Amino acid sequence: MLTTQRVSAEQYKTLVPDRHVFFNEPDFSELNRDKVDDIHYLIIQKEHSPRFGLILGVRGDVASCPFSAPYAYPVPIGSSARVEAFDEAMAALEAYCVQQGLSELHFRFPPFRYDEDILSAWTSAMYRSGFAIESLDINYMLDLAALNRDDYQNIITRKGRSHLRRAMSAGIEIVECAEDREIEEAYAIILENHTAKGRPTHMTLDQLRATFALVPHAVFLARLNQKGIASMIFYEVSGEIVQCIYSGYLLEYSNSGVMNYLTWYAIRYYGNKGFKYIDRAIATENSIPNYGLCDFKESVGGKRSLKYSFVKRLGKE
Repeated sequence: MLTTQRVSAEQYKTLVPDRHVFFNEPDFSELNRDKVDDIHYLIIQKEHSPRFGLILGVRGDVASCPFSAPYAYPVPIGSSARVEAFDEAMAALEAYCVQQGLSELHFRFPPFRYDEDILSAWTSAMYRSGFAIESLDINYMLDLAALNRDDYQNIITRKGRSHLRRAMSAGIEIVECAEDREIEEAYAIILENHTAKGRPTHMTLDQLRATFALVPHAVFLARLNQKGIASMIFYEVSGEIVQCIYSGYLLEYSNSGVMNYLTWYAIRYYGNKGFKYIDRAIATENSIPNYGLCDFKESVGGKRSLKYSFVKRLGKE
């Protein structure tokens, strides 16, 4: 029988040495502690043998994994866990949450490409445990082995090829931002873009800087005639995957092809560093597609995958 024990952040680091992705890191959770009432670092164990670890953020009587990130998930500790162990772990976690007086439990997973073996087992366990799908988003991944090629232009869509050539012929320069003023300029472009489109920018520049201290990252700024016109920000979220956290452009350059050019630059940059995928994130809002965004991400070589979010009202089958 498995049980759930709460530990400190430092104990969690010791007990869960392989946390798989950046958003499973205690340091990242601690950085965002002010966004929840409390953080529970949990070890699911058999007697005194740890089997799984996860981090829950609690607001009121609602627990979430993640509580301030695009995704997170419980990870096995040690050798590969049997499917039966995932079922037992889910039962132990629910019992702990009920004991703590929590009424809801939420999970938001990354696309299966991140950790298909583990995420498949959790998805099955949650389905059979009575979790409902809260949202089902379309996420786009760039396969760097397939796209980091000299003939990249020939393997993307005609529209993507046209936009990329337009940008390349315009004399756009890509800057790998190292100085703080360059990062400020890149962030300001993203903020202006999101504001103009009515989209939230969840992190301030100071919060972004604080996160940069925890994760390898890159900020790319596109300039035309020495003027910043677009930017992208990336985190190295695992040993194989880089995620585009933010991107944006000045609206007057919407037809310049600059976002296609930035994407191609990132493909070459991270492909040459040995990464396997760029996660270009979702193109949906609460499961509803933004068709224009879907078209763009497909035009640069993005392949669709699904990103599941689950919820269960505890004590209710």
